[in-house]
Amino acid sequence: MEVKPISFKNLGAIASFQVHQNQKPFQMEEMKTYYKQDKIEATRKSYAELVQSYNNIRREINPTKFVNEQTNSIDITNGVYYHLGLVNGKPLNGTLLTGGGFNSNFSPMIWDNPNSNVVTQEQREALKIHRSYSQVERQEANELVAVFMSLSRLAEGKKSVDSMNNDAMFMQHFPKFAKGIGLDLGQPFTINGKSFTYLQGTLQMTDTED
Repeated sequence: MEVKPISFKNLGAIASFQVHQNQKPFQMEEMKTYYKQDKIEATRKSYAELVQSYNNIRREINPTKFVNEQTNSIDITNGVYYHLGLVNGKPLNGTLLTGGGFNSNFSPMIWDNPNSNVVTQEQREALKIHRSYSQVERQEANELVAVFMSLSRLAEGKKSVDSMNNDAMFMQHFPKFAKGIGLDLGQPFTINGKSFTYLQGTLQMTDTED
């Protein structure tokens, strides 16, 4: 069965791989750009995943704790609704999408029919959620999400430890992110089974071979 491309609308600034890689400061766009269509090639699974992630945000479903504090370990999985700490006392939750990006409760993404100009109930709800946070809060949320996305790429082998240490934005916000999720940087920790340490402001991979 043919799977057609699905167009999504993002009503807020979403931290992306490209923004993070370029190490550019996060800039909040004008409201008119929130309606810019972001076309994503999506399978039925990724579409259902986006719908579920938005419903989790809208219904304020309890998220999954990101860190196992007993083992000081992180498991990053697409489609899981995670809690990533607090921004100004407000919970930052969201889902790493298989189709790309991170759907955050601070800047929810929704699905869209590009052939219709009718504003849907979901679009109105998403915009209301987006406007419930200040620009400063959304920027801080995006910075923390960018750390999460970098860790995801590290776990997938798409980013090296050296590149992480040379990423000024990651190094600036990683300690705060770790504290917010309950990761103890004073002890060795694992990300998707890979072992790391964080000593004197430097991330290092631990040799686990015998």
